[in-house]
Amino acid sequence: MDEMDRVLVIKAEQIGAEEQRRVVGQWERNISQEKWDKRFLELAEMVAGWSKDPSTQCGNAIVRPDKSIVSVGFNGFPRAIEDTDELLNDRPEKYKRMVHSEMNAILNAQGPVAGFTLYNWPGQCCSRCAVHVIQAGIIRVVSLEIDWDDPFVKRWEEDMKLSEQLFFEAGVEYVYV
Repeated sequence: MDEMDRVLVIKAEQIGAEEQRRVVGQWERNISQEKWDKRFLELAEMVAGWSKDPSTQCGNAIVRPDKSIVSVGFNGFPRAIEDTDELLNDRPEKYKRMVHSEMNAILNAQGPVAGFTLYNWPGQCCSRCAVHVIQAGIIRVVSLEIDWDDPFVKRWEEDMKLSEQLFFEAGVEYVYV
């Protein structure tokens, strides 16, 4: 038995059986939640692959507290707009037409998403999407841990940090996996 195990045994002996069950139950729920977070991020990654954007594929899943899927979304042009190579490769025109994955997921839900979790692939929401996520009542956002040295992240770093600040101010839980 190593030192950490001895400390845990001593701590367990110092608390009652009911408290031990509560602590173990919370630990098991945390492990279970992390497992579900990873699964839903994998779903968001798959959905991102549906995007026709040649430079950035983003995907989202919105999930109820009971872990049922409400909707998914990826970045793309509105339904009635043709995804031509000419428009997709003209960055200024593409940006004017592109619906972000977060907005597509919220709109695809076709109902309230308040109290739900948004899974965001590959990372942090832009600040415009963050305000829409907040306004929609989403209470938890999960994404991959951000590599602040990644060239894509460097390009959007200021905006990503603003998103984190907005979530913090609004009381939206933000989880990196």
